[in-house]
Amino acid sequence: MEEAPRFPGQDGATVNRRMFVALLVTAAFALGMVLLGLRAEPAGAAPRPNIVVIQTDDQPIEQFEGTWRDYYDRDRPIMPNTARLIRDQGIEFSRYITPYPLCAPSRASLLSGNYAHNHGVIRIGGDRGGWPAYRSNRIFDENLGTWLQRSGYRTLHFGKFMNYYGGLDEPPEAEVPPGWDRWVSDATDNSTRDFYGYRQNVDGQVSGPLGWPWYDTDSGKDPVGCPWLGLEVCNYHSDSMSLQAVNAIENSGRKPFYLQIDYHTPHGDSKPPIGPEPAVRHYDTALRTPVPMPPGFNEEDNSDKPDFISAVPPMDSTEIEQIKGENQKSVEALRSVDDGVKWIYKALRAKGKLNNTYIIFTSDNGFFLGQHRISRGKLLPYEPALRVPMVIRGPGIKRRSVSRELVANQDIAPTVLKLAGARAGRRVDGRPMVRFWEKPGKISRRPVLISSYSSATSLIPGDYPSEPQVVVPEGSGASTSGSVASQNYVGIRLGPYKYVLSESGDHELYVLSQDPAELDNRYEDPRYRRVIRFLDRELERLRGCRAAECRTTTRRWPRPPGNP
Repeated sequence: MEEAPRFPGQDGATVNRRMFVALLVTAAFALGMVLLGLRAEPAGAAPRPNIVVIQTDDQPIEQFEGTWRDYYDRDRPIMPNTARLIRDQGIEFSRYITPYPLCAPSRASLLSGNYAHNHGVIRIGGDRGGWPAYRSNRIFDENLGTWLQRSGYRTLHFGKFMNYYGGLDEPPEAEVPPGWDRWVSDATDNSTRDFYGYRQNVDGQVSGPLGWPWYDTDSGKDPVGCPWLGLEVCNYHSDSMSLQAVNAIENSGRKPFYLQIDYHTPHGDSKPPIGPEPAVRHYDTALRTPVPMPPGFNEEDNSDKPDFISAVPPMDSTEIEQIKGENQKSVEALRSVDDGVKWIYKALRAKGKLNNTYIIFTSDNGFFLGQHRISRGKLLPYEPALRVPMVIRGPGIKRRSVSRELVANQDIAPTVLKLAGARAGRRVDGRPMVRFWEKPGKISRRPVLISSYSSATSLIPGDYPSEPQVVVPEGSGASTSGSVASQNYVGIRLGPYKYVLSESGDHELYVLSQDPAELDNRYEDPRYRRVIRFLDRELERLRGCRAAECRTTTRRWPRPPGNP
């Protein structure tokens, strides 16, 4: 065993004066770090990593993996920078879903690590939705921001937060929620659907409108040279968020940081034509892009679906043309987000922080592009609404790796906490994804609950069946489609199966390994009775789960019968 240093007075021995002075200096430095609220890292230990979460709004997987067609009829990837700099340098979770496919509940799950029935934000508005519900539940004081802040991280947020954070147009919201050292967010609800003329809350000070509120197809936008002409004349929302995030990275000190940037692209804006407003430099660049026709587009026979779906007629040429136009604008708008990813990457590299930073890219929910005859929207329990991108790069993640583990957005907070060495201040339902990039071939048997309830429901234990129906305000952007009303449902994703129970009493069973487009509802097929009994038991256990109950794995599921 190594002998401890000896000082004057210990058996008459002395210690080297330089060593003694060095020890005093080291101790003084460590004390100073404590007084400053910083952690002194052990000698030789790697500093805690920085973490960047980039989240889009209403981006289906097709608008990440797909292509667009340029003026020369060349097919080009929609997000080449994000694919090259994050996905190809890290891992893609190819079965990632957002279990409650609606903005506010989904974003609250990311920040809390909980399912919607446990964090309490179950709608976009009203007492139980959006900002009012966020403020009245424990998530307000106990969330990813507060947990990281307590552990010594600098926390920064840029972009969209919760629906109805601030009045529709007035009054703007000046409150900064707990957990954030730097706060830049849209200060009114309509600001989340405006790419110019939006209001901002910057650390409690309301500014704006930034840009011309009455912009249209031809006027009121940034100069053609933006953002290269300078930030002071460039107000396009996505670029502004990106450049402010870059500035925060450039001015970051030695303290580890958590940076979350929430773009409201490709969510549509409040101005015609339908779809989001692209940056000037990208406007009409995807004009030649054909109508996207993913599997299940304008489904020929939907008679096996619940009545509210089977009653929907085939889409006509007007609806299909609308999908084409909206997809074009979404693709063009996402190009500015892709530019932002590149700027953030370059800023991290220039500061020497890239190799010790995890970057996570995802979306709050997906969106329909004509599947099952649904021309636009989300909320329903089908893959177009649930499946979104999830790619991560960072220390210890093998390049170009892929995991087929079923993961969901309640897993993001536990993942970030594990990477940061921080602890949650309340129980979480999710689990870290780290083990699945350490061993990308690993697959577990954890089920994931899916749900949506725009009105009171008996499907979730502890909900309020006597509560009156909540009417979603017109223009909120939360409807499923022009022809399909939102529905209450719960369901389960497990192995090859998706099983859904609607408040109407309808049941759906899809074998996704055989039928990824969900064209064949197997619920009435007698060969699946054993499968249904198994999934019924698991759904009953899961739909009111809390914390560890939500993470429990199942025994082996029954194998699906062969194709009929």
